[in-house]
Amino acid sequence: MKISLNQKSARKAFTLIEMIGVLAVIAILASLLIPKIFEAINNARISNAALSYNSVKTGTADHYAKYGTLPITNSWDKMLLQEAFMDKLFQVKIGDTNTHVESVAGTSNNVAVAFTSANAAYNLDGDAGVPNDATGSVVVQAVISGVAVGDAFALSTLLDGPSLSAPDLTSNDSLGRVKYSAAASPTTVFIYITHR
Repeated sequence: MKISLNQKSARKAFTLIEMIGVLAVIAILASLLIPKIFEAINNARISNAALSYNSVKTGTADHYAKYGTLPITNSWDKMLLQEAFMDKLFQVKIGDTNTHVESVAGTSNNVAVAFTSANAAYNLDGDAGVPNDATGSVVVQAVISGVAVGDAFALSTLLDGPSLSAPDLTSNDSLGRVKYSAAASPTTVFIYITHR
């Protein structure tokens, strides 16, 4: 048997066609995964807003249990933080930085729901007979400004369910705990917390 030292051994490498095939498979997988990743990020932002809302609701119940009152203030969340009923101020990942919780003067039951901070009317049960269910002297509400209508719709659907949410992205939402106007985007979202 004759062995030649000068014989070049065949090198094994990827061909250009194989490289293009691998890149095409990676591109297809990426095009399937990237929308799911962005959807998960958006769902996390909406869930963060719902968790922050529940934290304020719990702190408000604790405050009322201890003091028996709901004073009117534009910085309700700051008061709960100072009283150690909350760990941090009300912050959400949707909207702009002008987010807060306030307690405002309540209204009578014949007041129609409007989309302003001064209007503390909420049609909580969706009944057309009585426009305002949040009657009393004080209403505590969260205010989130600069929210995209799609995010407001998703938050309303999460907190109120589909039956008390707007039917689509072009309709105002005046039923349930979440209310917003779809006429302008971004919009301001008002979320009912409690009333007395």
